[in-house]
Amino acid sequence: MHDRESRAGSLRRTPASPVAAGQIVMRDLRAGSSIVAVEGDLQLGFRDRSLAWLSDAVPLTSIILREGECCVTPQHGIVSISSAHANAAAFIVLPSHAGASVYGRMREAAQHLAGLVRTRLRRTA
Repeated sequence: MHDRESRAGSLRRTPASPVAAGQIVMRDLRAGSSIVAVEGDLQLGFRDRSLAWLSDAVPLTSIILREGECCVTPQHGIVSISSAHANAAAFIVLPSHAGASVYGRMREAAQHLAGLVRTRLRRTA
């Protein structure tokens, strides 16, 4: 129980990573890591790692992650993260937890996002 509480506490302290308009952030993520769009929409790009031997012939998979949404990476690899529009954006990467269920990871991501929203509301009030 203590390990779970300390892990949830460390997630709440995870700072959001900003992405300026036109900037691309590259992250090397393990399978099962979660990317949460906390401000603005994000564009994520990645390639199928199992086809790495084909080099640049492998098509880039690109998805749009709306503010508040979460994407769990299907495999280990490099993910490019950029703002989907001309505005700046921010995101948080929640590390993969070996043995944790997808439900548990999504619950942690939702709790973390709720904590960020509460902090932002306190700042604007």
